[in-house]
Amino acid sequence: MQDIWHHIHSLLPLRDAARVACVSHSFRSSWSCFPNLSLTRETLGLDDGMDGLSCPCEVAMDLARKTDHILKNHSGIGVKALKLEICDFPFFNTSCDLDRWLHIAVKPGIEELDLQLIESHAALCREKSHAALCRKISQKSHATVYNFPCSLLDGSGKSIQQLYLNNCALRPTVALGRLRSLTSLNFFYVRITENELRCLFSSSIALEKLTLRSCDELFFLEIPSLLQRLSHLVVEDCRNLEVIKSKAPHLYSFGYRGTLVRLSLGDSLQNLYIDASDQDVVHHACADLLHVVPNLEALEIYSYHPVYSYSLDY
Repeated sequence: MQDIWHHIHSLLPLRDAARVACVSHSFRSSWSCFPNLSLTRETLGLDDGMDGLSCPCEVAMDLARKTDHILKNHSGIGVKALKLEICDFPFFNTSCDLDRWLHIAVKPGIEELDLQLIESHAALCREKSHAALCRKISQKSHATVYNFPCSLLDGSGKSIQQLYLNNCALRPTVALGRLRSLTSLNFFYVRITENELRCLFSSSIALEKLTLRSCDELFFLEIPSLLQRLSHLVVEDCRNLEVIKSKAPHLYSFGYRGTLVRLSLGDSLQNLYIDASDQDVVHHACADLLHVVPNLEALEIYSYHPVYSYSLDY
């Protein structure tokens, strides 16, 4: 019977699960093993500060305080999904805080990890007593970068299926353990070089979907042939990228946004989406791309220049 109560409890949204645990002895013990931890401003009932009614600094402090309280009272056992939203790092929480929170919840058995380091709307704060702090946050929010601990992936590599990182650094080496269950990888504003990404690929042979957005340390992106299952690739706004080369034998769909780069995508590609600011993007696509993707079935091209915006299906 207890297992049934635990299962019912696990299906509740986080706030409802916490409320029930406060009033029911049957659910209290299962709270320490709650499997789906989504710790964001929305799920914790905090205002995002955009309407000017709440001080963004106070919201960020409340988020850090509640996150710390919840994870301190969690056993770390049974977590399947963890989503952490961190506001204005490192003003309200340190690298040690983040490391501690992650080590509590990221254990073998976890399947989804979503870490988002975001900026609050400190510039909209109307609280005079916080003016100096909000100004400091607005001016220096990019000064400190959180280094995601790769050791976490060694421990959870056998089970983790989806990894989403936003606004941090990831520095994997050849010593990284096998991420044999990882199927989806999504990086946004992640500092990682092509050599480090290569180390990650060598450990992630089950990867099916890869999204890289605003990863500005990448100059040459090469997708190795060992990624046999990779079918979907999205690359957006990586400002320093010059070349994208894919050897993945089953790449089916590729989406790209940014200035035009050299592309080598292989014969398996069937869907191609390009959003570029270059005036000759259509000419480039028709003259240079179509003959190197012989099995292409759908081509979509968007440009900031209306005369060149069109879609092609054949």
